[in-house]
Amino acid sequence: MMNEVVGNSHMWWRRFVFFLTIVFLISSFTNQTFANAVDISEENVRNVKSYVEKQFERAEIVGGSYAIVANNEVIDSSGVGYSDLKGQKRATAETIYAIASVTKVFTATAILSLHEQGKLNLQDSVQKYLPWFTYKDIEKSKEVTIEHLLTHSAGVDRYKADGAIFEDEKNNRNSLENAIKTLSTVEMTSDPGEKGQYCNSCYNILGLIIEKVTGMSYYDYMQMNVFQRLDLESTAFGHNLNQTQDIAKEYSWFFGFRNTRLLNYETFGASQDPEGGIYSNSLDLAKYVAATLGPSPWLSTDTLEMSYEGVVPTEHEGWAYSIGGFEVSQYDNQTLLYKGGDGIGSSSAIMLLPEENIGVVLIIGESNSEPKQEIAMGMLQILIGKEPLKLEFAPPLFKIAGWAILLVLLVNIIFLVFLVRTIRKSKTNKYRWLWIFLSLICFILFVVIGFLLWKVRPTQIGFYGYPYDIAIGLVSLEVMLLIIFVCNSYLSIVGKGTK
Repeated sequence: MMNEVVGNSHMWWRRFVFFLTIVFLISSFTNQTFANAVDISEENVRNVKSYVEKQFERAEIVGGSYAIVANNEVIDSSGVGYSDLKGQKRATAETIYAIASVTKVFTATAILSLHEQGKLNLQDSVQKYLPWFTYKDIEKSKEVTIEHLLTHSAGVDRYKADGAIFEDEKNNRNSLENAIKTLSTVEMTSDPGEKGQYCNSCYNILGLIIEKVTGMSYYDYMQMNVFQRLDLESTAFGHNLNQTQDIAKEYSWFFGFRNTRLLNYETFGASQDPEGGIYSNSLDLAKYVAATLGPSPWLSTDTLEMSYEGVVPTEHEGWAYSIGGFEVSQYDNQTLLYKGGDGIGSSSAIMLLPEENIGVVLIIGESNSEPKQEIAMGMLQILIGKEPLKLEFAPPLFKIAGWAILLVLLVNIIFLVFLVRTIRKSKTNKYRWLWIFLSLICFILFVVIGFLLWKVRPTQIGFYGYPYDIAIGLVSLEVMLLIIFVCNSYLSIVGKGTK
């Protein structure tokens, strides 16, 4: 009997010690989480706000917004500057912008979810779902897998693949299938999986695969299985936007001045939506960032962690493409995830430190891509108690290009006036060899610029892919070179023989 009492006493004691251990562990975890939350939600949050506002002011950015995620919660969000300069409307965290290529992480999430459901496998060839799919190299095209598309390693040059749509823009702009079929004319520059080459068209292919696998339109699938599951009420594709919501003006550049005539979703068309067609705001993007840090409503912990891993090196040293649509690097011996997007009238970025369970969202409300990654990095540095980046900002690239083209137009006009005066006053052809030389130079430049306009077609906007002001400037320069060539040829061949 005594042994039984002692045994029960020992059992009770063990249970008591076990209970205290559990209480201690829960208390420690709660205290640590609370400490992190207090540290981030007070001084550091104020410092982030001040930092973002200062960088926007220094870079002369019209406006935008940001958000901070920590410990699976959106702990702060705010607008900066204006969403409508003319109407003097302030930007808020609810203001909607085009997020451009940040769309890719949403498309990647949908693909990884289908993978987990067993409806597709990342190692499956694209041709399993799209039998007609091919690049110009038919044999190599058979080797392109879904993972290659996710990691930008399908083996094609970005500008050639993205520019293929302009072969027949009328039929391809708003047809996902037609746009992908144009890739049959694109040369492969490497074997699939060999190296990373940023590939917008790869994600458009993924969008069509989603349609084939699910039997739903890409838009319906994303709305029902991605947006709604996180309650992203302000997230939609451009043509589905609720016009009663707070939608920002889209500020692009025209001859160095801001204009709002172009809209991202109209300019690129529906065939580009899976890679860059989503519109959203900082609050919704922050919800997505929190889900990406986990727990996720779409993905298991194993798949989520796998999506953090770099698979194929990017074009930038120290970075790699992941199957989650992110670019992955290391910061302070931790995994750093980044995805940026550049639209017609806005730029966006999300950046995460999964091991710290923090992330940031940044939206710049104009076509100004250069500062976004550095500002986002500075935000993260403040959150983990480090000194933020000290930044220097140059004017936006398209603003500088617009100024340069405006100068070209003015020079063209001045030169035309000078040329007319020269022809009228010419009495002799004693400068014949000079005119022949100038004619030759003009002809060579005419051919080079003509080739650019006809063949190269970088993936931006305007006819044949160029920004409108650059296209106008190049066409005017082309016309001017033709006029100069004809006039110099006249002066060198005909001339006037009188004294």
